[in-house]
Amino acid sequence: MGHNLPFAIDALLVFAKVVECRSLSKAASLLGMPKSTASRKISKLESDLGIRLLRKNTHQITVTDLGEKIYGHALTILAEANDVRALVEGSQQEPQGVLRAAIPVFVGIDFASRVGATFLQRYPKSRLEIRLVDNMVHPVKDGFDVVFGAGPLQDSTLIARKLFTLECFLCAAPDFIRTLPEPLTTPTQLNTLPFIDSGFYEEPRKLHLARGKKHYQLSPLVRARANNFQISKQYILQGLGIGAMPKQIICSGELQEGSLVPVLPDWSLETVDVYMIHPFQLSFSNLISAFYETAVEIITQNTERSGTLDTPPAPH
Repeated sequence: MGHNLPFAIDALLVFAKVVECRSLSKAASLLGMPKSTASRKISKLESDLGIRLLRKNTHQITVTDLGEKIYGHALTILAEANDVRALVEGSQQEPQGVLRAAIPVFVGIDFASRVGATFLQRYPKSRLEIRLVDNMVHPVKDGFDVVFGAGPLQDSTLIARKLFTLECFLCAAPDFIRTLPEPLTTPTQLNTLPFIDSGFYEEPRKLHLARGKKHYQLSPLVRARANNFQISKQYILQGLGIGAMPKQIICSGELQEGSLVPVLPDWSLETVDVYMIHPFQLSFSNLISAFYETAVEIITQNTERSGTLDTPPAPH
C-alpha cells in the first residue's frame, strides 16, 4: 500500500478547524499559527485536491458541498488524532485507581502476594483487590478488571496477554528418595509410589510424561490431593510422596537449597500457558499495563532463580 498522499494531513486538520470556527483568524489563533500560514495551507490543500473547499467574502466563510463531505472525513481524522494524544498523555500519567484481579489458586499465594506487594509499593496511588479463585471466571460478568487463566477465553470482547508458560516437574524430598528400595530410572516406577496430586491437570489420576518421541501415560497411587500447590509442596517436603510442582512460582527456593530434588529430570510434563485476560475497552489502561508488567517481572525473577528463562511474547 502506498503512503504518499496527494495532500498534507495537517492542512486537512486546519481546514476542519476553519469550518468549525467559520473564521480563518479564529481557527489560526486556536491552532497557534499565523493567519497567513492557515490561509496558505488551505490554498495548498485546494490546489492539491483540485477543488474549491471554501467560499470567502468580506463577512463570512461558507463551505462548498464537496467541502462539507470532506469536512466529515476530516472530523474523523481529527478525532483519531485526539485519541492518539489522549493515549500518549494517559500512558505518561502515574497509574491510579482500583484494580480488581482474580488469580487461580494454582498460581499460588506466594506469587500473588509478591505481585500485589510490588505493584502497591511501586504505584502509591493505586488500590488493589485480589481474589484467589478455584474456577475460571469472566472478567466482566464476575466483576473483575483482570483475570489470570490457563489459556485465553474464546470471547472477542476480551484481550489475552501471555504471562508465562508454566512448566511442572516431578520432585520429592531427599529423605523420601533415600527410602526407596531402588533408584528411579523409568516412569513406570511411579505407578507403585505415593503421589501428591495438585489437581492441576484435567485428568487428576493421569500423568503424561514425554522424552523425545517416547510418551508415557501413568496412573500413580494418589496419597493426597489438594487444589493448591503450596499445600502439596508441604506434603512433598514432609516426605509423603512424589508430586508435580512448577519451578517458576513455587519451588525455586527449595530447589536452590536442596530441600526438593527433581525426579526423572530427563522426562517432561505437559506445559500450560497462563494469560492475563481483560476487557477490550481496558486495553489502554495504564493501571492494567502496570499490573501486567509487575506480574511479568516477578515471574521472570522466579524463573531466573529456578535456572530456566521463559520470556513472554508480545500481547496478542
